[in-house]
Amino acid sequence: MKKIILLCFLISSCSFTSDLQTSFDSQGEFGVIEPAHSSSRILEGEGGIFQGDYIIKYAYGTMDVSASNFESKKDAYKNLIKSYDGVVTSIYKSTNYQGLNQINIVANIPSDKFDNFIIDIESIKKLSDLNISSNDVTVQVLDINSRIKSLEREKTSLEEIKKDAITTSEKLEVQSQLRYVNEQLEVLINQKEYYMKSVSYSEISMSIREGTGISLFSWNYYVQRALSWLESLIGFIVSSLIFLIPLFILYFIYKKFIKKGSP
Repeated sequence: MKKIILLCFLISSCSFTSDLQTSFDSQGEFGVIEPAHSSSRILEGEGGIFQGDYIIKYAYGTMDVSASNFESKKDAYKNLIKSYDGVVTSIYKSTNYQGLNQINIVANIPSDKFDNFIIDIESIKKLSDLNISSNDVTVQVLDINSRIKSLEREKTSLEEIKKDAITTSEKLEVQSQLRYVNEQLEVLINQKEYYMKSVSYSEISMSIREGTGISLFSWNYYVQRALSWLESLIGFIVSSLIFLIPLFILYFIYKKFIKKGSP
């Protein structure tokens, strides 16, 4: 009789867990778990939680500054992040062929301060462009909660069956199912933690570029244009000398030795 009960339970467990779909991207982040129910039913079941309660925000911006202000604007932006209790997660700095610097700063800002942070960036320098996007994950979070509760009930039932199992094969079968349920629970809990962290902190990626924020009416513009022309002129002269010096040496040898030796 126990074997029959065990078999029925295992079949019902398999049918439940077959709906669970998880995926991980190449960077180790968690993919979205597809809800097994309609969003309206999930929201009604939880009670007091509505769509839009869990939103992940992202922002991408560009700040163009003059070469003379690059360091001060970069430091001002990093200080602004600290003043909002934000955390810098990555910094990437590069230099183009003209020697102009560009730095990309990725930071996490507390979500409840994110909108004010975006406004205050303009006090440092008006942004060249800004893109803000959001992703409502309320349905996914509620679905994860529902699945966790179901798996915890499955786990409790399996542990009770394990106590009553008599034969070694029965114990091994239940142990195998317990292991699988625990693995799925771990995946769901990690998924929920990822969502909670993403909801609590909004990510912004800011690119600060040197040399492109110069006004046509600024003397810095004309200084940089003059330096650029001078650089081009020096490059032309050096390239010409590389070509002309060997010709001059050949001409000198021809005139001094070959021409003198001729009758």
